[in-house]
Amino acid sequence: MTRNINKGELHIWRYTVNEQDYAAEKINPILSVEEQEKAARFIQEQHAVKYVCNHRFMRNVLGAYLNIPAAEIKFSHTPLGKPYIENSNLFFNLSRRNKYGLLAIFKDAEVGVDIEYIKELQDVATFSSYSFSEHEKAMIFSNNKTNPEILFTFWAFKEAFIKATGTGLSVDISKINLADFFDKETNIMPDDNKLWTLKRLNSEEGYKAAFATIGKVDKLFEFAYEEFFI
Repeated sequence: MTRNINKGELHIWRYTVNEQDYAAEKINPILSVEEQEKAARFIQEQHAVKYVCNHRFMRNVLGAYLNIPAAEIKFSHTPLGKPYIENSNLFFNLSRRNKYGLLAIFKDAEVGVDIEYIKELQDVATFSSYSFSEHEKAMIFSNNKTNPEILFTFWAFKEAFIKATGTGLSVDISKINLADFFDKETNIMPDDNKLWTLKRLNSEEGYKAAFATIGKVDKLFEFAYEEFFI
């Protein structure tokens, strides 16, 4: 199948790990040698299954947009490790958590996407001191109570943002203030004076998800991988 994406559109693909995809990789491999070697290094098979399935998911979807076989996609990496496709104006980002995967595809600018599982943190105060701005923490700990819904919303925002910038955790993320995006999805970031869009995505119960990109998104489309590729 072939997929098209127009300027201003952002496409979000959703995936649930299916072990049939893991079995299919053994019969008809499409992962690169590098990906296969990384999968083989996992000590627990369940982690290898998730890695292989999500990378097959990513390759199959990207292959449809690039109109080439999934196995022929060649990924390069920035100095900080963010994958990209050479000589292509297609920007993408993959996030996976437990059995769920999200793939964001955009044509106009770098994009980041993240999905987080809401869980109990052993030391919320320390985690927050390294992760959130003062404004964000004021919202997370309002009325002397920790609000996990807000905390993990901001964590999804933060991860999506640093994946879009390509910096990852090489920066002090507590200095990045995304509080304004909680109620308004487009804002000017003072550090780069650029307009950014950070938007919450619908997610499974017990999870938070979001995407981030520079500029505005005119249309957001969401697709279920299973409806098109199974």
